[in-house]
Amino acid sequence: MRTSRAIVLLVALVALAGCAREGGDPSPAAEATASSTASAVPAVTSRATSTGAATTEASPSATPTSEATSSATAAAESPSPTSNPTPPATPTSIATQPSTPTVAPSPTGETRVPEIRATHLRIPKLAIDAEVQGSQIVPYTGTVPEGCPAPTATTTLTVPSQGIATPEETWQGIERKSWIYGHSRWQGAPGLFFSLPGLSVGDELFVDGFDRITGDPVSNRRFVVDGLYLADTESGGTLVNAQSPDEIPSRGQVILQTSVRERGVGKAWILDRDTLLAKAETRVDGDLDDPCKYLLFFVFATAA
Repeated sequence: MRTSRAIVLLVALVALAGCAREGGDPSPAAEATASSTASAVPAVTSRATSTGAATTEASPSATPTSEATSSATAAAESPSPTSNPTPPATPTSIATQPSTPTVAPSPTGETRVPEIRATHLRIPKLAIDAEVQGSQIVPYTGTVPEGCPAPTATTTLTVPSQGIATPEETWQGIERKSWIYGHSRWQGAPGLFFSLPGLSVGDELFVDGFDRITGDPVSNRRFVVDGLYLADTESGGTLVNAQSPDEIPSRGQVILQTSVRERGVGKAWILDRDTLLAKAETRVDGDLDDPCKYLLFFVFATAA
């Protein structure tokens, strides 16, 4: 289903707050506890309403179920005292949108491009073969490091402490895009997406799932990597979220996202800096070393 809200990618940027956590000390970037077992992520700004007024409001039904929370949550400042601690999250704002589902038009005479809700991701080059869990919108209640601007977002998305996830619902701005995110590191251990910088343009990945509009199954759909980007929660939002109908891709896309560096003075890069600067296009405005910037890595792949 398409949600009536356009969540800021901050969440997506899912950041993966908490990715860099080494253990007991809370990470400044993983500042919000969405629920006792669910954590959220960083976000980016989403497209505003037709009137241009973006609102920030909490989702009334965003709390994840007990089944989803243990593994599908993302950045809680400190893990809850459960057997499976979950990561922290960052804020995301939402812009209200028409609640009626819409379908991105396909060029005349062409088959409609499916809106794929991914359920399984395979990346042969990285030996990744994993289920894609459902991610929920949850309230964001975190703080930011001293001296950094406070986010306007009030919600974020859950990210599993282990594994990868995609939004359970979609919204205007991510038509024809399967957005999949996961931790690069959680509590000192590499996450499933720690190896993402090993991808290069031309590499393949495969997705199983179903069409969000028709429910039809999608099996072993092939995508080819055509873009690698180093961004932050601000620029990442414009990467993922189409700002106008003209920016909706003509073919299906898969967008993979993970964290590079959390906010805060003295935070180290989780992924190798030299590798990313050599391979990825930098989309960050300003100083990469600004401790208030939450850095993210994106891999874009287009349907073959």
